[in-house]
Amino acid sequence: MSTWTRRARLFVRRRAFLLDLGEEVLLYTEGGPRRARYLLVGRVSPPEWLRLGLPREAVLHYPLEVDPLAFEWEGETLVLPGLRVYLGGPPEFVETPYYAWPLTGPRGRE
Repeated sequence: MSTWTRRARLFVRRRAFLLDLGEEVLLYTEGGPRRARYLLVGRVSPPEWLRLGLPREAVLHYPLEVDPLAFEWEGETLVLPGLRVYLGGPPEFVETPYYAWPLTGPRGRE
């Protein structure tokens, strides 16, 4: 993993998978550019957001019905069912309906 991915922290809380990128970065997603520090995957209710201590802003949320432990790392790519997060930058081609990669940060400064 790169230095940048080593600084990211991963949490699994109940039905939620949470990746803390350490700082707010500009991500390119299937819906266009978004600023986020946290990537949250799972069906999470507003009270659960509060328990996770997440801010109202800077969270990229994918409300996918996934087992939060069903993830893998393929190099610098975080793989979850239906979602890939390409922390090393843009891929040659996108493999899933939901995706994100940094446009800012140590690997992709504007």
